[in-house]
Amino acid sequence: MATVVIPEVTRKRMLLLLNLLGVWPKDKITSVDISEQTGWKDSLIRHDLWLLGYNGGVSNGYQKDELRNAIALALGIETEPKNCCIVGLSRLGAALLDEGMLEGTCFTIKAGFDSNVNRVEILRSTFPLYPATEMNYVIKRENIRFAVLTVADKDAQHMTDRLVSAGITGIVNMTRCVLKVPAEVKVENLSVVNALNMINK
Repeated sequence: MATVVIPEVTRKRMLLLLNLLGVWPKDKITSVDISEQTGWKDSLIRHDLWLLGYNGGVSNGYQKDELRNAIALALGIETEPKNCCIVGLSRLGAALLDEGMLEGTCFTIKAGFDSNVNRVEILRSTFPLYPATEMNYVIKRENIRFAVLTVADKDAQHMTDRLVSAGITGIVNMTRCVLKVPAEVKVENLSVVNALNMINK
């Protein structure tokens, strides 16, 4: 059977649907529920799921967990638990200290790091905060694989090199820098300016 190419716009909608399913309080969800939460038409939702090869819908709705697993499988997203960390705890990093933002996902924030020891001692979080000098040890001890990078631009590459050395395999880059990493390390760049430019077309 030929592999179905999933359009990028469909992939983005399905990623948003995964987020919705992660916090949906019921065991079932209907296309009407999804439409009310997202504004997408019923027909579009059914078409997207058809593109993913999912046909598990029934007249009274989809099984939430089954739908989540099907979407994750179709998009090539692993669902095994993954440990993450935040590097850089200034304004942007501090705003991410509420672990609730990852509720309903396979990701868990296990640590936060900052070069400013005073900041580490003052900030409060649902997970432990450490000086950046302990990054290598803590990342290996906690089996952390992914990092969210929110340091100052001037420190971005240096911190990236340290993360890679500690065993990090994926980085969400929230700085303005273009990071240099080995081929086996994935980087996803998040920029408010780029996002605004995209919607300003």
